[in-house]
Amino acid sequence: MNLMVASALAALLLALPWDACRADAVRSKPNILFLLTDDQRWDTLGCMGNPVIQTPNLDHLAAQGILFRNAFVTASVCSVSRAAILTGAYPCSRGTKDLAKMVTPKEVNATYPAVLRAGGYDTGYIGKWDVGVGEDGFRMGMNLFDYWAGDRFHGNYWHEADCPLVTNEGRQSKSEIKCTCTPEGSMPRIGSAGMNHPIHFDREIVPVKMRQYLAGRDKAKPFFLAIAFRGPKDPWADYPKNVAELYASNTMPIPATATTADAMRQPAFLRASMGSEAGFSRVSNPATLADELRKNYRLVSNIDDTIGELRRILVEQGLDSNTIIVFTSDNGHFHGDHGFWGKWLPYEESIRVPLVVFDPRLSEQQRGVTRGEMILNVDLAPTFLTWAGLPVPSTMQGRDFAPLEGGGSPPWREDFYHEFTWTAEGRIAPSEGIRSAQWKYIRYPGQNPVVEQLFNLQNDPGETTDLIADPAHSTALESLRIKLEAHRTHLSAVN
Repeated sequence: MNLMVASALAALLLALPWDACRADAVRSKPNILFLLTDDQRWDTLGCMGNPVIQTPNLDHLAAQGILFRNAFVTASVCSVSRAAILTGAYPCSRGTKDLAKMVTPKEVNATYPAVLRAGGYDTGYIGKWDVGVGEDGFRMGMNLFDYWAGDRFHGNYWHEADCPLVTNEGRQSKSEIKCTCTPEGSMPRIGSAGMNHPIHFDREIVPVKMRQYLAGRDKAKPFFLAIAFRGPKDPWADYPKNVAELYASNTMPIPATATTADAMRQPAFLRASMGSEAGFSRVSNPATLADELRKNYRLVSNIDDTIGELRRILVEQGLDSNTIIVFTSDNGHFHGDHGFWGKWLPYEESIRVPLVVFDPRLSEQQRGVTRGEMILNVDLAPTFLTWAGLPVPSTMQGRDFAPLEGGGSPPWREDFYHEFTWTAEGRIAPSEGIRSAQWKYIRYPGQNPVVEQLFNLQNDPGETTDLIADPAHSTALESLRIKLEAHRTHLSAVN
């Protein structure tokens, strides 16, 4: 960071009315820090077995907390998944094909921030929002939280140091927040060309805004702070200088299914789906794919660095002993697997995400644990409310996983329904399916006739062999078809 930018940030911090040495008394209700990344697949953490990626802070968080190895989203696209997190409800409960309905809560007062706020929590939000439609959706989010530092649409990696998104105090004048950087507006920009004093959102802005939130909060209340990082969503080259040299000499772990042969085995309608052309071009050139993965890993490592700083802020302000930290992502992302790029489709790389929970209230014996239960994005909201000791609205379809923290083994789901039925004007093949520990059943209702796929995940975790036509699995297939109809019918009953 150059001196002018450092001076601008220092001046902002000095203007904040907070006492960094003040430690809050431990409350009966915990604080909650919710960390959400964008498009981060499940295996891009060292603690999840990745041999190359450097994520020491998140690995340490998992070693001190609980690592959920089987976390998933119910619909793999940013805005729909974020709406599911906000409401604790499946997209089909709001509307199956209308994107505006899928990303907009039916009852704003039944969202987790509304319940937390009504229940005595001071609430804050920093980063990408992307829930609801347009400016109305943005202002809905603004009104849900006491403190607001949200960015419109997908947000941007780079802002000027004096951008109102950076300098706004987040409470009394939050309705005036608007990015004024060149080019003006909050549609995604690539790079920082033309800026005078660019600063990186995930690296520099997030810690400043977290300090600002903590300084201005009502210290008589417990707090809930959500931080939605910009990364590691594309453009992947928008990483800051501090990570620019990472992975320069690494041999990147190219997915086993990121081959032209696997790509050509996919049905033609999937090879024509959104992002597939980009995926095929990259798997056709392994060196190009490796370079892309280096960029992606740098964005992840940059977030990891920032998370280390956020934890230090909690320690310096005496908040670490009563603040639960939750880390996850809104959906996964293909890295050329099966020749695909992006997400949307129901394969593991798209629907599976990382999930780490650190709860300082647990005993040493209850920490450093790995759990295998299937946790869904719709489970987050009811879990937040359970931790806060607040009632869970009947509209929330997820299940709180708090009982799993202390080593409990309550009866848990054996499978779940996943869906993405929006076509993006014909560019995405809509899908739905069932995922269990052993099976992945996928149905593509937009095809004529309807196309089905069946994968045995225990024997074929890469989903390379479609067993749909194998009579040896006809009983399992029929059972999964019945489960899909039952799940869909039950989940959409409130629509």
